[in-house]
Amino acid sequence: MSLNDYLSSVLPVNEQFEYLSLQSIPLETHAVVTANKDDKWIPKSTIKTQHFFSLFHQGKVFFSLEVYVYVTLWDEADAERLIFVSKADTNGYCDTRVSVKDITRILLEFILSIDPNYYLQRVKPATRPYKKISTELINPASTPAETLRILARRLTQSGCTSLKETMSSSFQQDFYLSFTCSREILTKICLFTRPASQYLFPDSSKNSKKHILNGEELLKWWGSILDRLLIECFQNDTQAKLRIPGEDPVRVRSYLREMKYPLWQVGDIFTSKEHSLAVYSIPLFPDDPKARFMHQLAEEDRLLKESLSSFWVELQERQEFKLSVTASVMGISGHSLTTPILYPSSADVIVPKSKKQFRAIKKYITGEEYDTEEGAIEAFLNISDFLLLRMARNLQSLTGKKEYRERNQRDPTSNISSMAITTLKPRKKAKALPKT
Repeated sequence: MSLNDYLSSVLPVNEQFEYLSLQSIPLETHAVVTANKDDKWIPKSTIKTQHFFSLFHQGKVFFSLEVYVYVTLWDEADAERLIFVSKADTNGYCDTRVSVKDITRILLEFILSIDPNYYLQRVKPATRPYKKISTELINPASTPAETLRILARRLTQSGCTSLKETMSSSFQQDFYLSFTCSREILTKICLFTRPASQYLFPDSSKNSKKHILNGEELLKWWGSILDRLLIECFQNDTQAKLRIPGEDPVRVRSYLREMKYPLWQVGDIFTSKEHSLAVYSIPLFPDDPKARFMHQLAEEDRLLKESLSSFWVELQERQEFKLSVTASVMGISGHSLTTPILYPSSADVIVPKSKKQFRAIKKYITGEEYDTEEGAIEAFLNISDFLLLRMARNLQSLTGKKEYRERNQRDPTSNISSMAITTLKPRKKAKALPKT
């Protein structure tokens, strides 16, 4: 199935949508969890890839999701995949009924369907192996004769049959890595829930049509998504854990009673022994409160003193947990029911040529102001202009196929906007396209 197929299955029938699916170049990075040098199991390599999705309807962006995928290689035969859900957000500017919960779940299903080897075929190394690069570099001062001699020697050393193939082969070998692993590897999904008025759409909380969840509602919302993924996408021995820092386990179990998957437990998928050191158990993710607290421990020279049990106690005392809101860590760990075999096509994902270009495109979504509908329109127009003028392509289009039944009351997991006459300011001058 393509991403188009996945999304159309959960979007309203006969409605037209566009979507943006960005993917970063896979990058070799630090281990997700700091390895103990005395541990036998030290990862050989860890590859990080970022996904960023946005959905558009009637010329307005209304939903975005940010996800990181980590593939950890222990050896040639053993590996694991970790999917970290970073942020999901809506802005309330959708003029038709959609289920944001279904959209989020189906995008995670799409990521689960991707063969982990897809991320490993062309990996940017953490450090470039400059020592392997020939010291005979061509520079502006090189004469034509010197340039030809250097190219001829490169051709002989590489075993290629043409100068074009030589340069391409040299670039691939010197600046990119490749790995392989089994498709049937351990898969983990984890996320951190904490209520906020906006995550990816600045000032969108000022839109009265945006539905904002409180801490308990958000926990249940994400729990129901993972619960359904457990039933439909994972084998029946998969671990499922929920931890609410500072909360009594009895209270945590009250949330688990609403789950349909029977193996939910109190805890987290990374903790082994409560008295072991937190530094060797807690994962470090981008823009994550656990990682920020770990950095604080490093600054205070307490990394090798903080146990897991005390880590969770101190974490709930931090400012991010002090506002009487329910925050949680939840995750699942197991094997997929079906072997992931998908290699996304160019229609499924756009892979910018650099981290800078990836951020520039994403900024057209996250850099707008969404206090009015104009921001959602500007994001759509500027993204469309950038893709067309800089990458010679358009946003992908699709037609929804899901039949929605009429309901008397609003579905809290849906985004329903009533029709209204809105007076917009004239379109402001398009932002200058960043140099890439």
